[in-house]
Amino acid sequence: MACLASLQALGATLAMLAGAAGAGEPVQRVLTPIDWPAAGQAHADAALRPLRATAPAGLAQVRIPVLLLPAEGDWGAPRFHGQGTAYAALYAPAGAKLGLFGSATHLLAPSDLKLEHAGGAFESIGDGADYSFTRFGAAYTLRMSCDEPLKDKRCTDPQYLTDAARALLLVAGEKP
Repeated sequence: MACLASLQALGATLAMLAGAAGAGEPVQRVLTPIDWPAAGQAHADAALRPLRATAPAGLAQVRIPVLLLPAEGDWGAPRFHGQGTAYAALYAPAGAKLGLFGSATHLLAPSDLKLEHAGGAFESIGDGADYSFTRFGAAYTLRMSCDEPLKDKRCTDPQYLTDAARALLLVAGEKP
């Protein structure tokens, strides 16, 4: 349910941005070229077979490289929802929620609309933090929401989400 709400919120944000362009050029949502050869090399790693064997259902429906956190760690197994060129994996570590969102689309803004978010960026949000990055040409966001966001280092120190992004493993995704 939270996954659907996140995807709906993303849709509402895109609609708002499209409306913000006014009578000028509209914001366009376009598919990003995926680096399938690089993804194929990472996917071939035999060390990932145990993780793939326990991976959540629904991976085959996703047409972008699917990154997930390894089985080791405090995050537990994810709830997963894939939808064509996007997916969400939701984890529930103690005292927090961690969402991983992947998408093969990006926004092309008209010249009069400035989008001020850099890839690889850590951003503090009301109840936690976001870490956005690209890999294999796709866009990904790790979103950490903490029960105590001002006290929990996972939500205040960029290192936790940076390390989580580095730990992500390619578990699925095939060229359509």
